[in-house]
Amino acid sequence: MSFGSIESGLIRETPEVVFASMPEGDSIYRAARLLEDRLVGEEVVSVGGSHRAVAGYGRRLVGRTINRVENRGKHLLIHFSGDWTARSHLKMTGSWNVYRPGQKWNKEEGAARFVVTTPGSVAVCFAAPDVDIKPTPVIDEQIAHLGPDLTADEFDEKDALRRVEASQAPTVADLLLDQSVMAGVGNVFKSEIAFLLGIDPAADPSNLTSADREAIVLEARRLLLVNRELSRRVTTGDRRRPYYVYGRNRQGCRRCRARIRSGNLGDPARVTYWCSACQKRP
Repeated sequence: MSFGSIESGLIRETPEVVFASMPEGDSIYRAARLLEDRLVGEEVVSVGGSHRAVAGYGRRLVGRTINRVENRGKHLLIHFSGDWTARSHLKMTGSWNVYRPGQKWNKEEGAARFVVTTPGSVAVCFAAPDVDIKPTPVIDEQIAHLGPDLTADEFDEKDALRRVEASQAPTVADLLLDQSVMAGVGNVFKSEIAFLLGIDPAADPSNLTSADREAIVLEARRLLLVNRELSRRVTTGDRRRPYYVYGRNRQGCRRCRARIRSGNLGDPARVTYWCSACQKRP
């Protein structure tokens, strides 16, 4: 990897960034691999950022070694020596950037919610509303409800299917977003998975067949696994036209040319896209 020239004491180069609109499990997987590559084995020189968790517990991380970086659904975990862990959730706005010491940041310092500095890197979490720093057992308890991680190398398909069958979600849209069923699906993949399976996102999951439920697990796993390796999310296989329905309200369906529709579904309500011709209720 090459780095830019030094001008006025600042390294002029492009930071390593992991961000996608609506960060979901695939984005968090890539962010974890970036941080793992740059931070693991390093000692923490300083911790900063505007999040209240940093003010409360950030100083406890200084001097500790970063042992491991892990993604669990939409949560990113940085594990430190002495059994401490920092957890971040990017929600819809956050991103992780990694810089060399002295490199100019590409965002305002005030947007930095959590900053970890080591001798070789500065990892900055911008605009994330959810950051926590606690002893590892406390963090483990916080995420114990999560279902199988769809981006993991080892995925418990049977457990995911059991959770789908046991879910009390009122709609398929709610089912797909329920992180206690399967961890990693967000608003983009929710709409795309339902389209690819030809299922109305407003359908009652209790009316799904066993084949439908299995297909939901397998399709969610397939899409997240493929996209964890891509820098730009694609569900169609064509980077020029990356999505079938997401963000395409009133445009023609890529399969049947009917009009794509959108509306707020779920509790809490989230914008959802579907083709009324291709996607039928069971």
